[in-house]
Amino acid sequence: MINAITIRELLQRLRDVSDWTFAVGLHIRFANPTLLYQTYPQSWIDYYNDNGLVFVDPTVQWAVLNAGVCDWSDLVDQDTNNVLGQAADFGLRHGKVVAIGKDSRTFGFFAHSSRLITCAEIEAAKMILEELHEKTQGVTQLSENELVPLRDLSGS
Repeated sequence: MINAITIRELLQRLRDVSDWTFAVGLHIRFANPTLLYQTYPQSWIDYYNDNGLVFVDPTVQWAVLNAGVCDWSDLVDQDTNNVLGQAADFGLRHGKVVAIGKDSRTFGFFAHSSRLITCAEIEAAKMILEELHEKTQGVTQLSENELVPLRDLSGS
């Protein structure tokens, strides 16, 4: 049984690691996360979605093809649509991507407006992501009605 309280606590721990913003997609299926939690500015979320940037985002492309951690600055050469530059315009200037899982994938995208994300912060985030991934095993088997309260945790 997937426990909403546990997920809420893990998301709060992720918020407490740093004064960053993030997007976490748990158990990606057919390029869509079963659960998505975001603390990015709403203006960026809307702009990103309205412009279909997920399809050209080099951080997403990296996460699909790799496991581990990557600094956004290492992906600038692959950013032919200037997604990272557009993100910076919304205050998402320094970022890291974390990709975990084999059969079922989970991605975390972390951004800070004014400074680089430290190794200690991203290691803490990776550990929490791994726990979130593990605690939500089986989420893809839930009905849409069962997913609603878990998806509503994004605003918690």
